[in-house]
This record gives sequence, C-alpha cells and structure tokens, in this order.
Amino acid sequence: IIKNIVLKDFYALTPEKFNNKTNGISHRRFFAEANPTYAKLVTDAIGDGWLKDAFELEKLKEFQNDTEFLKAVGASKRANKERLAAYVKAETGLVIDPNTVFDVQVKRFHAYKRQLMNIMKVMDIYNRRIADPNFHVTPTTFIFSGKAASSYTFAKETIRLINSVAEVINNDARVNEVMKVCFIPNFRVSNAQLIYPAAEISEQISTAGKEASGTSNMKLMMNGAITLGTLDGANIEIADLAAPEVEQLWASNSYFAWDTLNGDRERLGRVMDELKDNTFAGLSGNFESIYNELMNNNDPDLVMADFRSYVDAWEKLTGSYGDQETWNRKALLNTASSGWFSSDRTIREYRDEIWHA
Repeated sequence: IIKNIVLKDFYALTPEKFNNKTNGISHRRFFAEANPTYAKLVTDAIGDGWLKDAFELEKLKEFQNDTEFLKAVGASKRANKERLAAYVKAETGLVIDPNTVFDVQVKRFHAYKRQLMNIMKVMDIYNRRIADPNFHVTPTTFIFSGKAASSYTFAKETIRLINSVAEVINNDARVNEVMKVCFIPNFRVSNAQLIYPAAEISEQISTAGKEASGTSNMKLMMNGAITLGTLDGANIEIADLAAPEVEQLWASNSYFAWDTLNGDRERLGRVMDELKDNTFAGLSGNFESIYNELMNNNDPDLVMADFRSYVDAWEKLTGSYGDQETWNRKALLNTASSGWFSSDRTIREYRDEIWHA
C-alpha cells in the first residue's frame, strides 16, 4: 500500500528507504494464556519450547492424521465455546448454542473492514430461510464485536444495524434454532481472550488493498479458526498469494453499483430494500444512510460487488462443518503454521534489519 499508492512517487525516487515488517502478536498472551486447554494439549504433545520459540508449533503437523489428537482439538474448541457462551449470557442475557458454528468478526469498525457485508450475508440467509423453510442453513451463531471512532457515523450505523438484525432474528422462532446474531459489547483484551479461542470461522473480509496488516486474523488463526477472507494484509502471508483485481476494477472505471443491484434484485435487492422498509427498524429506525452511502457513492468498498461470491464461499465453508475430523485437522494445521506471526519474529527482524543491534 505504501509503495504502490500512499507514497508511490517517493518510493520511485528512493526505493532503498522502504522495507516491510509484518507485525505480529504475543502468542504467550493470545494463545498460551487465552486458551489454556488447547495450550496444554499442545505442550503435552510437543513440549513447552513453543512458548519461547513459536516456530516450534510446526511440530504439530506430525499429529494431523492422529484421530484421537484431532478429537482432543475439537474437545478443546468445545470447552472454549461453552466458556464464551457463559460469558455472553452473563453479559447480555443472550443464550447461544455451542453446538452451532461460531462465525466471528471482531475488530475495529470501519467501512473497508466490511462488517456491513457480513451482516448483509446474515440478512440474506435469514430471507432465504423465511421464504423456504427447507432451505438448509448450517446452524450458526454470528458473533460481532468491536468499537467505532466517536465521530464515525457510518461505523456506528453499522453497529446499530447488526444489533437491529439481531433483535429480529433472535426473536423469530422460524429461524432462531439455526441462526442467531450476537454482538458482544465493549470489545477489549479481556473478552477478546475468550472470543479468539472459541471462534471456528475467522471473518477477514476487508476490501483488498486497504488492510495494511491486521492482527485479529493472526490471533484467530493461532487459536485454530478457519479464515474466510480476501487476499489482503496478513491474509496474503497466510495464503501466500495476492490478486490485483480491485485495483484493476477501479482503474477501468467500469464498476457501477446500480448495475450490480439491478443484476441481483432477488437477493441483494431484497437486502438493500430492507435497509429502508422497516424490516429491521425496531430499535431506532431505518438505515437510509447506509443505503445512500452504497448507492450514491458507488459502493466504494465493493460490498455489493463481492456480496454473492462472499455468501457462496461462506456456504461452501460451513457445508464442510459436518466432517469434524477434517475441520479439526485444518484447525490444527492453522495453529501449526502460525508461529511466523509471533511478535518475537517481528522484533527480531527490526533488530537485525533496521536497528542492526
């Protein structure tokens, strides 16, 4: 982002002044301390050397075909889900089911992080379930948390929309056996340490090219969540792949939000209409400001453009949840590959390549 967009001309003049250090997380806090059941399982299997050197987590790959070990990984996740469910009930009164998939998006609220696209997905699934009671939905709890800057109206409206959708869905007996929406208030390190270990899907859906290097994806990956995300920020390192599609789309001046809306009136159109038609207005009114931001400003973060492919990807991912051994294997391999994201590695790179200490 710095080289290609923000300081492109400066980089062209003096490229030697630029280098990248992907940030990291404290694996001792956000894994060892936050997830004691999983941490004990790991230590019992490979020893405690990983606490000092997170790259030793790679040794977990030796257990990827160990059926009993994978069952233990699943049991640890279940315990963490029950712990989070108890916290949610105590804090909000909402009862969430640990038997459902815990689909988690927790981070600062911003348009480019696209919490809006996530809740629009939930609205779409709700609509289809209401229209057809036989429409299959993998039972899921959609968990959101995070804060908005005090003057950031759009982000605050997105939080209000999430809570408004939750109010409707969680009180609708036609759907609330297979889906619930949970907004955890006052996101902070203490409750984050309950959320990360309980997550099964990690929502990392920022508009490609706008995320420098988020850390929630690292914390969730290390705790065994499966990433559903765009190729951006640290997700690129996770997948070791990148795509310039967004940059090409804007450069071509060929994207028009109205065309996208008109091309998908049945589902996207229904969701957009619900921002204005009182479907979710019960808490404190409609969401014309969100509708106008998307339509009048030509969907600047491509929420509508990516909507259908995103929902399709979510359905494919949750459709595989029934095969718990395979799911737990993916979770284990995520943890095994997460050592690179330790802040220890980041600091070593600063020491060796910048400070020359």
